[in-house]
Amino acid sequence: MVTDRVAAKKKVQLIKNLPTLPGMIDMISRAVDSKRFSAADIGKLISKDQVLTAKVLKLANSAFFGFSRKVGSLTQALVLLGFDVVKGLILTSSVFDLMKDQSGELWRHSMGVATVSNIIASEIGMADVEEVGLAGLLHDLGKVVLRAHMPEDHASISELVEVEEMPVRQAEREVLGFDHTHVGLWLAEAWKLPEQLTEPLRWHHQPEASRKAPLATAVVHFADILARGYGYGDGGDPWVPPLDRAALKALGLDSQKLRNIIDAMCEKLVDQPGSLSI
Repeated sequence: MVTDRVAAKKKVQLIKNLPTLPGMIDMISRAVDSKRFSAADIGKLISKDQVLTAKVLKLANSAFFGFSRKVGSLTQALVLLGFDVVKGLILTSSVFDLMKDQSGELWRHSMGVATVSNIIASEIGMADVEEVGLAGLLHDLGKVVLRAHMPEDHASISELVEVEEMPVRQAEREVLGFDHTHVGLWLAEAWKLPEQLTEPLRWHHQPEASRKAPLATAVVHFADILARGYGYGDGGDPWVPPLDRAALKALGLDSQKLRNIIDAMCEKLVDQPGSLSI
């Protein structure tokens, strides 16, 4: 039976053990959103939680950001990445604990898409490269929610993928009446993430539908396809999604830029650990 979409949206937005920003995370998020605190102020606030500090710095130093030198402090991370990206990393460090426990290969796929998103954004000269990389990391957030909080539905989806050889989005729509991109958007809206992050979550399979962040969405769309084609991690089924040629055209990639992206992807994904413990 198809899950009621309104009820499912409410369920997603009310989930308590995903980061709906309790306690310290809520305080940090409000400080970031207020724009009244300096990077040093927010760095000190995060530093009160040593576990969270370690997780954020580990993500900031991971391969998908690709900084040439180590990010040694939270203040430095805030200056290099910006408040919105650090807020996203805080959320990511919490929600992806679920993914790490349940599906290391989905985490690996997400890290791969983040890395390739960063490579593409850098190659085409985007100003907000780090934010686009974070959008790549979060693009399959909805799948984490489905696995963790709708296990019976997820089992039915997995059965359709395996037995009927159905693409995962088609199976999700068959069981739920919607797919993981809707779930990711609902949670991102509850977190008040910026459009540069929410649009790729919702539209990375249909980049032509993105109106508010079309270029970032096109980057994540293409990065998802490249990471899947490379065989890095597991996005839920063994098939590579169809390429939107309009999105590829929007990226303005000539043959040399495409070669640069492929070469950098092969180099970084080989060097990147199979799963990043956060």
